[in-house]
Amino acid sequence: MDKNQQIDEMVESRLHHRRPDDTTDKERMMLKIRNVLNIVFMILAVVGAVLYVKYDVVTGGWIIGTAVVVKTAEVAIRLFKV
Repeated sequence: MDKNQQIDEMVESRLHHRRPDDTTDKERMMLKIRNVLNIVFMILAVVGAVLYVKYDVVTGGWIIGTAVVVKTAEVAIRLFKV
């Protein structure tokens, strides 16, 4: 076995990339939920920022606060792998 092949095997053994077909139904469902929560967060953050700057500080602040709560829920799902 040559040196390059040994290096390739070492790298391959250290890097285990999961393939989409390796995931369970629960993992796929959690990924979908996380993606939806991220989309909701982005929409709320942009709308809240625009309202905060252009129109009403209080309403914009509440919307941004709601966006933070949504993002916190997404992060909790990711960290705790619920």
